[in-house]
Amino acid sequence: MNMSWLPLVDRPATTPLALAVVMVLTGWAIHFWAQWATRPARPVASGTAKPAALADRAYEAPAVVALLTNDFDVPPVAITATLLDLAARGWLRLAVANGELIIVTRPQSSNLDGLLPFEQSVFNHARARAFNDVTSANTLAASRDRIDEAWMAEFARAVAGTAQQQQLTFSRYGVNRWSPAAAATGVAMAALLWSWRTAEDVDLSTSWQSRLLWLLTLLAATGVGVSTLRRVRRAAQLPTPAGLQRAGQWLGYRRRLQQRIPVSASVVGAPEQQRALAYAVSMGVATHVQHELPAAPDDPRRAWSDAGGTAHIVRVRYPFRPGYGQRPLKVLGVGVLTGIGISILRGYLGQIADGEALESVLDNSPGQVDLFRDLARVLAAVCLVPLAAALWATVAGLVDSVITRERVGVVVRTRHPSEVVPAPVAAIVKPFAGREGFASYLAVDDGTRNTINAWIADQRSAAPEGAQARVRATPLLGYVRSSEPIGTSTR
Repeated sequence: MNMSWLPLVDRPATTPLALAVVMVLTGWAIHFWAQWATRPARPVASGTAKPAALADRAYEAPAVVALLTNDFDVPPVAITATLLDLAARGWLRLAVANGELIIVTRPQSSNLDGLLPFEQSVFNHARARAFNDVTSANTLAASRDRIDEAWMAEFARAVAGTAQQQQLTFSRYGVNRWSPAAAATGVAMAALLWSWRTAEDVDLSTSWQSRLLWLLTLLAATGVGVSTLRRVRRAAQLPTPAGLQRAGQWLGYRRRLQQRIPVSASVVGAPEQQRALAYAVSMGVATHVQHELPAAPDDPRRAWSDAGGTAHIVRVRYPFRPGYGQRPLKVLGVGVLTGIGISILRGYLGQIADGEALESVLDNSPGQVDLFRDLARVLAAVCLVPLAAALWATVAGLVDSVITRERVGVVVRTRHPSEVVPAPVAAIVKPFAGREGFASYLAVDDGTRNTINAWIADQRSAAPEGAQARVRATPLLGYVRSSEPIGTSTR
């Protein structure tokens, strides 16, 4: 038995490696199937009156309403809604001093109602940023993007727990939903360990494929394991029949709030006004309040939209693949030239591996011939990655040079690429994403889909968030050729 400390030194055993590959593929399949099979039903708005109080003669907290109306997931804006609700109930006081919004964190009365666990978390969050019981909107704005992910997860779980106690929701990903993927991942990891411990001392030139496969399988198994863990920690819910009906009632009330709350409504007002604003913010109305009271981090990947005549949540994706957002002809040219160059280089490396090139150099290093040839084979294999990217760029540039799609709808999100780059590659990509030529992502919803891919517009073709626009863009590269604002979705 070979006890080599790294499977890339020796060839991993074939049988356990094959088992690991099968288990990883199974784990990802189960993971995605669980997500598809548990899609929550979309509630139907009913009426416009405020829903009647619950059996205990109390209304749901605004954060619970946010859960019910935001695809049964807790959005970050629930923090702002909770803060407003605390002000309406006397736990906090909002005022303006020297043109700046301040928050007094000392309760105004000793005769106050109790706090739910997630309300206590928000109250403590505000108090932790106060000096002599006073903090400001600017202080909240400076700290909102630094809110710990663990704190957010705990807040969301507490909101979901309250909704479950009120028999409005139940957990979307129970043990029966995540345990099969976790079990498949565990088997895959065990098989990889078995393959490592039974590795064989085989020449690199004939075994680099299995070594690379072992490494890729390890990364894939880690990915499904982390994704399953994040799913377990999430507070995603599914509605009970009563919860689905209740969500529809609140969505009906949302239409009334849209009509009655002016765009200049301030968070500094009577408790009744603050309470109404808390419910409005939790359902995507009166978004200006989030700028006046910036307590919650931004959520660029989820947005409210009224496109199609029905208020709903859309998920926004921000693609970041080779050539995305660039002119199709430019991408086509770069793809063709890069493909030709990589093909020539790969052919030359193949000649070195076969002993048909650099013969004089290899003759002067008789003891290193096998090493040079193995290195050439590995580099030739690595060249497949940029070659695939060049092929994609060529096809996408060719297709997008002749095809353009048009979409008329609401611009639900505009974001600079540096704001939405995935965290694992942020350190590498952000310096490039900050270039002037990238301009901004443009997410346009026409009411026909739940998830939309944002396109990239430059300064000439950009459109403001919240506008109704007619946008023409390419299908694969997401390059916005033109945009024409035709109205606004706000009053």
